[in-house]
Amino acid sequence: MPDISLRMGTAITSSDLARVRDVLPRLNPGDHLTITMEAADAHQADLLIKLLEEHGLDYQSRGDSDGKTCHIIARRHEGA
Repeated sequence: MPDISLRMGTAITSSDLARVRDVLPRLNPGDHLTITMEAADAHQADLLIKLLEEHGLDYQSRGDSDGKTCHIIARRHEGA
């Protein structure tokens, strides 16, 4: 199972969304995509989450114990 990781900049831009959109077709069932961003910018995650939902991925968000970063971990359904 490949794990693809992407780090977002301080603001979620159309370029960031394009990067995520570009890797989605490479995700097979059970593969994981981890998107990392600064915790202070987590309020911008709505655009990313909408994109993941539109492509039928399950996702979970979590923050690091340092309180500085947060992650969205997405995966394609096993039967998809």
